[in-house]
Amino acid sequence: MPRRTAPATPADYVLLPADAYHGLQAFRDELIGIAQTIDPATPSPEIRKPEQSRRRALARVFRLWADQVHGNLETIRSD
Repeated sequence: MPRRTAPATPADYVLLPADAYHGLQAFRDELIGIAQTIDPATPSPEIRKPEQSRRRALARVFRLWADQVHGNLETIRSD
């Protein structure tokens, strides 16, 4: 079935309502909190090495996600 509308062109910026922006900030803070819960700065001594490695990898995913959200927030704020 052929497409009826042309694909959207990428936007250089996005306008968000203030409440959506603050919601994204809260989401980023939550992601960072999850990452810190999964892999705190001082790991528990009873955690075995492989488990600690998995936790660190999972925490890294949440931190990268938070960094992406933060970058988007900075872009929105600068426009």
